[in-house]
Amino acid sequence: MLSLDRRAPARSRLLVGCVIAATVVVAALVRFVFINQISGDYRTFVSPWYDQLKAGSFSSLGGDYSNYNPPYLYLLALVTHLPVPKIIAIKSISMVFDLLLAIFAALIVREGFPRPALPLLTFALVLLAPTVVVNSAAWGQCDSIYAAFCLGSLYFLITRKPWWACVFFALGLSFKLQAIFFLPILLIVMVVNRQRWTALLAVPAVFALMLVPAALAGRDISSLLSIYPTQVSGGGTGQAGLGGGAGAAGGGGGGQRGQAFGASADSLTMNAPTFYQWVSAGASSAWKYVGLAAAAVAVAVVGALAWLRRRPLYAAHIVILATTVVLAVPFLLPQMHERYFYLADVLTIVMAMYVRRFWPVAIVVSLCSVLSYAPFLWNTTPVALPLVAFGEFLAVIATIWIFFDVFRDPDQESGLLRNPAGARNPADFAVQ
Repeated sequence: MLSLDRRAPARSRLLVGCVIAATVVVAALVRFVFINQISGDYRTFVSPWYDQLKAGSFSSLGGDYSNYNPPYLYLLALVTHLPVPKIIAIKSISMVFDLLLAIFAALIVREGFPRPALPLLTFALVLLAPTVVVNSAAWGQCDSIYAAFCLGSLYFLITRKPWWACVFFALGLSFKLQAIFFLPILLIVMVVNRQRWTALLAVPAVFALMLVPAALAGRDISSLLSIYPTQVSGGGTGQAGLGGGAGAAGGGGGGQRGQAFGASADSLTMNAPTFYQWVSAGASSAWKYVGLAAAAVAVAVVGALAWLRRRPLYAAHIVILATTVVLAVPFLLPQMHERYFYLADVLTIVMAMYVRRFWPVAIVVSLCSVLSYAPFLWNTTPVALPLVAFGEFLAVIATIWIFFDVFRDPDQESGLLRNPAGARNPADFAVQ
């Protein structure tokens, strides 16, 4: 009997390993269905960057031909040495981070559910999520990079490692400005769980360190520090709005952006399913400030409720907090792109593991993202974007309702959370 007991964990680990391997193989096969799709972003931006890096030396990292922050160019320079076609080399960067994204999602779920079933399900669902697949394999975008680091930061917040949480957030921010959506979560959890604020020093330190290779290659410091401000202001090649990235307003991809095809760079939404889909395209610019104020108020209310709860935040609470912020804030902000709900697409899957009957919300969020991708990627609008925005609105309301129920009245947890009893002991959340 003892020998059988000893073999059982080994068999279990083997089974888990086989499930993970099979999932990775299936995910790779699904991605290679889309691998040869060429988007306007790929053609106009990333492909020429690759060519310049391949033809140049180390000094090519010092050029200002790209409107992405340098860390992505470092990875792009590395894959120029791979003996594979260019399109596979470029898309392989994002696909590798798809895997890291799914791993961190599974690790976050494992904090609440140590048995392998739900973490493995999370791993598979995130790796095969439609927007995760399309973003990397079809579009050639790199949102999985910043999202993977943000989920890494979330995981280290849950496991009470504030320094690592700040390092991973900084890494995400160094790749994409959209990681800024995660900043309120980092600050709220560190305050409520009384983690040392000195860990925040890691953010500017790591961000600066990631710029060093480009500076050594000859790029001016002022140019490096102006990349994100230029993106916010809508300047630069193909930029519009927060961290527009390659192929923002008016970019290629087979389609165009905005509430209608051909929207200009000052549109209130760039195909994103936000409440600005219901605002006239010619509306006053004052609407931008309405959205900014609403987002600020939403973050303040979420933070205040978390603080007034007067209890440590455990894994389930942190996941609900994070999902609420990354879903509600982009919905309220102006000039959002359809890809800016990417982090919400992933976190709603994670939250569905913790919260009973949350699956419809996760499905709606993912579906809304896919439908908002369609006008730009495939020149088609299967569902009118104002209607897609209404679906996103319902998802936001449902998520906020759950957040308020859990944070306002801890007695509601037993009815909403799958395993509230599995939370960590409050003593585990002592100052680190």
